[in-house]
Amino acid sequence: MRVTPAVKIIVLSIVIAAAALRLFNLFHIPFTYDELSALLRTRYDSFGDLIRYGVMVDGHPAGIQVFLFYLVKISGYGEGWIKMPFILSGIASVYLIWKIGREWFSPNVGLLSAATVAFMQYFIVYSQIARPYSSGLFFTLLMLLGWSRLVLTGTKKVRRNQIIFILGGVLCAYNHHFSFLMVVLAGITGVFMVRGKELMRYLLSCLIIVLLYIPEIPVTLHQLSLGGVEQWLNKPTPHFFIDYGKYIFHFSKIAAATFILIVLFGIISAIVRRNFRIRKIQIIALIFGLIPVAAGYLYSIYFSALLQFSVLIFSFPMLILVSFSFFEKANLRHTIGLTILWSIVLIHSLIWNRDYYKYFYHSPYEESTKQIKAFTQTHPSDSTLVVCTYRSKIADIYKNKYDINPDIQYVFPDSLANTVELRKWLTDTTYHYLILAKTIENKPWLQAYCHEFFPITIRETNYNQGSCVIMKRGEPHYRNYLAGSKCDFSKASAVQWMFDPSKLIRDTLNSSCVLKIDSSVEYAATWMKNTSGFVRSKANVIDATAWVYLPDSTQNEALWVVSIESDTGTVCWMATPVNTETVPVKQWAPVSVSIFLPDLTAAIPSDAVIKVYLYNKNRSEFYMRQAFAGIRAGNPAVYWITYDLYK
Repeated sequence: MRVTPAVKIIVLSIVIAAAALRLFNLFHIPFTYDELSALLRTRYDSFGDLIRYGVMVDGHPAGIQVFLFYLVKISGYGEGWIKMPFILSGIASVYLIWKIGREWFSPNVGLLSAATVAFMQYFIVYSQIARPYSSGLFFTLLMLLGWSRLVLTGTKKVRRNQIIFILGGVLCAYNHHFSFLMVVLAGITGVFMVRGKELMRYLLSCLIIVLLYIPEIPVTLHQLSLGGVEQWLNKPTPHFFIDYGKYIFHFSKIAAATFILIVLFGIISAIVRRNFRIRKIQIIALIFGLIPVAAGYLYSIYFSALLQFSVLIFSFPMLILVSFSFFEKANLRHTIGLTILWSIVLIHSLIWNRDYYKYFYHSPYEESTKQIKAFTQTHPSDSTLVVCTYRSKIADIYKNKYDINPDIQYVFPDSLANTVELRKWLTDTTYHYLILAKTIENKPWLQAYCHEFFPITIRETNYNQGSCVIMKRGEPHYRNYLAGSKCDFSKASAVQWMFDPSKLIRDTLNSSCVLKIDSSVEYAATWMKNTSGFVRSKANVIDATAWVYLPDSTQNEALWVVSIESDTGTVCWMATPVNTETVPVKQWAPVSVSIFLPDLTAAIPSDAVIKVYLYNKNRSEFYMRQAFAGIRAGNPAVYWITYDLYK
């Protein structure tokens, strides 16, 4: 079908709008953790070291890491310059999907597909992340454009499209394993579709791609020997596909409904016009779109978890093409109108419903550093302690960027030998203020633990994937909790807490009671609460803290436990050991444990109960003087990027 000037103007407008959304405030788009991790792996003196220490330890092919290695030598570590090639790849992908949609079907399909890739957050966010997703999308579409001209649509410019196919295929192979999977699918499919003398030429093209991939094979085999990423990525459940659908449509029922209605309009129009039919190219696109999903899911279930939204970005455009393929012979004016409507819905939900530029443009690493700088400009630096849950090398990047006072003491819990070492810093009376800079909650109990030493919260600011809490010393209290219960082993405490009164020792000096835990005690200091009405939001965090005293270092380990249980079984069980790793000998010290509700993969049953208790599994002897169990608000934006704000 001929492309009219009006259609060309619309395509140009879509590409320009796509560029504007991706380039907005370019030099202030912060790095994500994945980007920072990759950039830290570029700091090697030689190419050999880069491969050994920067690529072999990762799970991706060498291509993008090598590209970043040379890019930082030219541009430095500025966000805008590092992200620019990936943003340009995302913009170019909009044009490529238009070309493919037009050549495989018609300009109608190309328009609707281009608008989807241009304005859907799925494609925008990965265009703004310097990782192998936007680049892989571009390489995949480039490869498919050349491939389809050789296999499907035919072309007089055979050599040119051979080069496009080979170039795109090789770049896919060195970009990401899932983008290479698209090459494999296309390559195998083409073997059954090319006939005659063209088959040898096609096989030669495929052979060249395979030969050029050979240097990557040892890297891939080594990476496979390292195992998967199940230390931080769970195996998917069928609910993954529901979450994926919500994510694709910006968590907007209006966006999802609009898409469904547009697709139905295309199908009904085709039926009414009597040109509804399933063509070979639709089946091929559907296969290309579904096999990577099925392969990723099955591999994750039976071998090692790897399925994430990001790895499906290379195949998702095929599903878009299939969805809009019924517009192949639709009325052009109707298609243009629906393209405009679809674009408006996506842009509106992106900017206003998702609040994309607020949440994605504020990184916990950068924003926490800004808060540290601002706070220490109005408060003494030498009396402010910073506790950072992310890597020290990442903290150093932003300390240098914002010229943080070198006298400010940073502590990284992951680098400490144990919790006792952390306690030494928190009990140092030199520090009157504490700034807790947190990212994804690998230590959800840390805030509760720090609260025991710095109980007054001055300010808590939440970001996508992290937060910054500024605290100070003062009289102990738990007023910052939404609800909770404190146990001091008095008669009043016995109303909500279960403990053996015969094990109480009166502390006449402090006019308080201490609970003795000995070999006769298996469970102590038990508190239970129905989750209904207590848990307010999926963002909430359940904390439990006990103050304990170890009389000597020979005591065996006990466990301070918090769990969520129902009639059908245990939903979640978390425990912190009570031993010399967490409590110093002959000193009172807190032990904290938490359930981070955003990480729960299972729904909480309506009859579920929260249980907090001490489990003295080895019948140790020690003392407990106080316990607390409560629920705090948490960070509603902690997983905004993939699960929206928690209500």
